[in-house]
Amino acid sequence: MSKGKLTVIIVACVVVVIVIIAISMSTPKYTLRVSVSPSGAGSVSPSVGEYKSGVDVTLTASPASGYRFDRWGGSTSGTSHTVTITMNSDHEVIANFIAQYDLTIYSTVGGKVTTPGEGTSTYDEGAVVELVAEADDGYRFVSWSGDVGSVADIKAAATSVTMNHNHSITANFEQVPEYDVTIYSTKGGSVTTPGEGTFTYHEGEVVSLEASPDTGYRFVAWTGDVDTIANPNTASTSIITDSDKSITASFEPRPPAVEYKITGTASRVFVTLSNATGGTEQYSDVRVPHTYKFETFSGWFLYVSAQNMGASGSVTVTIYLHGRAVATSTSSGAYVIADASYSRL
Repeated sequence: MSKGKLTVIIVACVVVVIVIIAISMSTPKYTLRVSVSPSGAGSVSPSVGEYKSGVDVTLTASPASGYRFDRWGGSTSGTSHTVTITMNSDHEVIANFIAQYDLTIYSTVGGKVTTPGEGTSTYDEGAVVELVAEADDGYRFVSWSGDVGSVADIKAAATSVTMNHNHSITANFEQVPEYDVTIYSTKGGSVTTPGEGTFTYHEGEVVSLEASPDTGYRFVAWTGDVDTIANPNTASTSIITDSDKSITASFEPRPPAVEYKITGTASRVFVTLSNATGGTEQYSDVRVPHTYKFETFSGWFLYVSAQNMGASGSVTVTIYLHGRAVATSTSSGAYVIADASYSRL
């Protein structure tokens, strides 16, 4: 090779090196910094570096035990655990993680936890988890026990727990006590609901009561252990079973439907009414015929007299019980008196 050719080659190489150096010096570089929140909750790869402009850098977030990746912050955003950043400027990226806690739920005999169910589930820190306990037949919910410091109401079957640490809680149930209700009736009626005899109910159960009088009788009151009867003075009521109970439906004869009639040929009469207590009522110038019906007759004796107010004519006094004549008297002539009486004895 001639000296001239060698010189040309050397010069060309020097030019290439100079060009490469010039290009390299003209391309800017940018810094990538990555932080983790909260500290120690996870890691990011790569976490720091200096990159030429235009370079794509893929970041991967990895949670520590007890955490999950939540989102990217700072110079980028997104919820995927990987993100790609194009280095066209300096970047500061934050990887946000959330602590997670285990909720372990048990139940005692007599029921179950229907929401969220029994076993172990994982929730984010601060999550409010609904709790619903359901008792079996013959049982009732008592309380939640265990790590119940953040349970809203430990006495309520439907409540919630705030996840601020690992929780292990138990729904407690107990058997509902049973009590006997014994029902009787006096003469004159019967108990149709629930019937008569001894019946067993759970504590707190509301039992309907219905008493039915026989013909000619009326209901008076419930007697006995009536402290939890809604209204002891009505035939249709209810009782709450909080202990063994013995109650009686009491009946009495219905007061008779009593009426009296004054008839005859006399035109006007003077009427006197008397009862067993000595009470007397008098009415003058009563037109014949005359009828009076007692809406309520609770006495046991009635006396009725009618005096003819004219110079002639007849007067008849009749007392009726349930529409049937039980006493009658007739008198004829001037100023005569007809009287009749009724006694329940």
